[in-house]
Amino acid sequence: MAQPALENIIAAVDIGTTKICTVIAEVKDFEINVIGVGWQDNIGVVKGAIANINETTAAIRKSVEKAEEMANVKVEAVIASISGKHIAGIKGHGETTLSHSKLKEITEEDKRRAEEAATSIFMPQDREILHTIPMQYIVDSQDEIEDPTGMTGMKLEVDTYIITGSVTAIDNVRKVIEHAGYRVEDIIVQGIASANAVLFNDEKDIGVLVLDIGGGTTDMVVYYKGAVRFAKVIPVGGQLITNDIVSALQTPKSVAEDLKRKYGIFYGDPDEKDELVKIPDMGASKTMEIQISKITPYIKLRVQELVKFVKTELEKEGIDKSLYSGGVILTGGSSLLKNIDRLVKDEMDLRVRIGIPLKEKIVGLYDIVATPEYATVIGLIDYYIRYQVKMRNTIGSKSWLQKTWDFLKSIIIDNL
Repeated sequence: MAQPALENIIAAVDIGTTKICTVIAEVKDFEINVIGVGWQDNIGVVKGAIANINETTAAIRKSVEKAEEMANVKVEAVIASISGKHIAGIKGHGETTLSHSKLKEITEEDKRRAEEAATSIFMPQDREILHTIPMQYIVDSQDEIEDPTGMTGMKLEVDTYIITGSVTAIDNVRKVIEHAGYRVEDIIVQGIASANAVLFNDEKDIGVLVLDIGGGTTDMVVYYKGAVRFAKVIPVGGQLITNDIVSALQTPKSVAEDLKRKYGIFYGDPDEKDELVKIPDMGASKTMEIQISKITPYIKLRVQELVKFVKTELEKEGIDKSLYSGGVILTGGSSLLKNIDRLVKDEMDLRVRIGIPLKEKIVGLYDIVATPEYATVIGLIDYYIRYQVKMRNTIGSKSWLQKTWDFLKSIIIDNL
């Protein structure tokens, strides 16, 4: 097999509550050619936040090494995900004057200046900006502009959604990646990455709610008119369902996890058989028999509770249902729970589908990553490469004087 071109290699690491997932891809013209994947259980993260540096570092190293072995490459840097209840979003507004004398054609650099101005808000010392996402541009009072590049005007404004995180939590992500032996290329919010991987453009436009349900957290993202309008992390995930089954049936955690995944929510449809299953007792050699319908209440109550939390957060933020009238997209490992989409549909009275990485984004090992469990890690790569192209376009739009000044500044800084 031909050795991939190293300059086109990107590695992404999804730091989850129950597992570390790594994908290595060769990227060209926005096409993600998956060449290696790695998966490692993790006990060093609690509800999305890193609670044990050593455990998480070891899990990251093992996950990346498995992906490297499959891809036959060594990576030096990775893109990482971040989650946890510390993630928060606020709205920002920025503007820049284009010309005092005549109309000027808007460039990527003008957009960057306006977006930068939007971040000139009071930021507590314990918060760090992770993303500044444009919601709409305004040119000389004309609003709802998706991309003003090439338009002419005298003033450019932008409404943004700014996502921040705890400085400590972000620093811990950097720390575990570096301790594992890799450089941190970028840190991207898990829910933003997942939404980027599973949403069709039409869904982003009409408005949808993405729920990335992991082991310890549920990342919420609302898209409307092509842009992120709301992001939040709820510290509730599939682990609670597993724990409830363990407590109720007094069976080992691994067995409870298998029962949850295999049988899910039983509705008693004509094609469903309420079979008896044997369950081992915790710490003993004896077993008991139980009908699978008896497992459903423990799962159903937790999912209903999660939906209530989601509705509460949306109402608290003033997010009207019209902003996500296109429905709910479930992704993440816990979305694989049988009939969870049916229950969420009943609870929210909206269209619901399970989101997997879109096939048009990926070549190579698509069959392996075509599951909600890989949504975040594929989204990390896709979001990153699109952001990098935007940055290259911005740099390319600078005047020769600005480029020279940037070069001189880099020399001065390197020699300090």
